[in-house]
Amino acid sequence: MSKGKKIFLFSLIFVLIFSISTQAQNLLENGINDYNSGNYEKAIDHLTSYAAENQDSYLVHFYLGLSYSKLNQYNPAIDSFNYAREIKGDSYNLLVNLGRAYYNNNEKSKAYDILLKAEGYTPVDEQVYNLLGLIHMDKREYDQAIDNFEQAIELKKDNFYVYNNISLCYINLGNFSEARKYINEALDLDPSVPFVYNNAGIIYENLEQYSQAAEYYKDALEIDANYKKAEVNLERVENKIPEEE
Repeated sequence: MSKGKKIFLFSLIFVLIFSISTQAQNLLENGINDYNSGNYEKAIDHLTSYAAENQDSYLVHFYLGLSYSKLNQYNPAIDSFNYAREIKGDSYNLLVNLGRAYYNNNEKSKAYDILLKAEGYTPVDEQVYNLLGLIHMDKREYDQAIDNFEQAIELKKDNFYVYNNISLCYINLGNFSEARKYINEALDLDPSVPFVYNNAGIIYENLEQYSQAAEYYKDALEIDANYKKAEVNLERVENKIPEEE
């Protein structure tokens, strides 16, 4: 083979390899962009195609885990996160997302163990303590849950969801005055969430302030007319209003 043909062949092979590499990289980038744009099914399609030829990519398995989680497909999400762990080891973001996937998949014991590992990282954010608090809530360990939620608030003071969770703990402990304080904080932070108004109604109903409770249930139904819990609660409390008078 002449020198010129060898150079041409080498150049052709190089171009083919570069083209294949570029196409694969585009699949990864498109998958990540799809995830960031909220197109989770498309993200999975692109990332799965990339993973078929690049099994050892941490990034592709991490984003597959995130995408499956957004679609509430927690078993493949857990598999993807654990595959990412095998490739690169633990990191805070990976552990928090894996812990959340285990929690949402009703594997609370595994979630707890993973989240305790995440807690050991510096810095941490409110996510890990909110999730730990939810696990304690599910086990009816309300005092421990409150401690975790308070830790979450120390790290991020504007998360209405955490204040709502603390309020729920105090509702279950029968401390409605303290529950009212935290539900009001949640409403101040985000006045657009129907279940927070419903929880406020429950608190005022237990404080025997039935007219105020009815207003909160109505507020919940104004935001979501199909919110059955608030509808049932409103019907019940309206029968109690004469007692208040």
